[in-house]
Amino acid sequence: MAVPTLHLNLAPRPNLWRQHHRVLGWAALGLGLVFLLGSLGLTWRAYHQAGRAGRDAVSLTEETRRAARSEAQIQASLQGMDATREQARWKLAERILQERSLPWSRVTAELEQCMAPGMRLKGLQRTRGNAQQVVMKIKGEAQTRVAEAAFVDSLRTAPVFTEVILEREAERQGGGWDFELSLPAAAVPPPFVFHPVKTGSATAEPPVAKPVPAAPRPAPAVHVPAPGAARLAPPPTAPAAPLVPGGKGAGQAQPIPAEDEEARPPRGSRYTKRPPR
Repeated sequence: MAVPTLHLNLAPRPNLWRQHHRVLGWAALGLGLVFLLGSLGLTWRAYHQAGRAGRDAVSLTEETRRAARSEAQIQASLQGMDATREQARWKLAERILQERSLPWSRVTAELEQCMAPGMRLKGLQRTRGNAQQVVMKIKGEAQTRVAEAAFVDSLRTAPVFTEVILEREAERQGGGWDFELSLPAAAVPPPFVFHPVKTGSATAEPPVAKPVPAAPRPAPAVHVPAPGAARLAPPPTAPAAPLVPGGKGAGQAQPIPAEDEEARPPRGSRYTKRPPR
């Protein structure tokens, strides 16, 4: 009887590690190095962030201390401030704020357009109300109630004023009415629109020209001699000689004697002095 053949293989079976153990070894070593480097990088980043957070905390602490010191200084200055002395500056600032809120030129232009014939304004004041709103206070007088009503109606249609408040109204002695108005102004007034001011009727009679008196004639100048100066006597004037009909001196002008000569009547006149007999 033949002996059976036995097939024996004592070598281990080949696997992936046995076939590529070098490659796998170097790959594992490289992966370990990558993880090591990653952990080192993350550690350094965390350390850097911790250092920056520490510096930020220190700076915030310094800022907090500086803010506390400045607050203490402000409180000390407020405690040592004299309110009565600073009140003038506050009033000046408030007045500047009021003047810049609504210009006088706009107010006067609006009031000029609202004026009615037969009335006038006596006082104009600009103040600020409790709601920080500019309020115009007006004092005026009107000849009739119609003129006052026309003025109030014009103010109600003005866009720069929100409302018209009649505070006082009284009748004046001798005719006419006195009134006081409060006009709250708009916070943001619209642009100004010009309207021509209404005047009297065009059919009014022209004024009658008054006669101009004639200018008085100037008085003749009188020469007043200076004190102490010698006065000169005016030269004597010769009397007019009568005309004798048929006489020698008829129609002839007689000569005027000089200052040192004596005025004598002409010969043949009745004024000639005859010698005594």
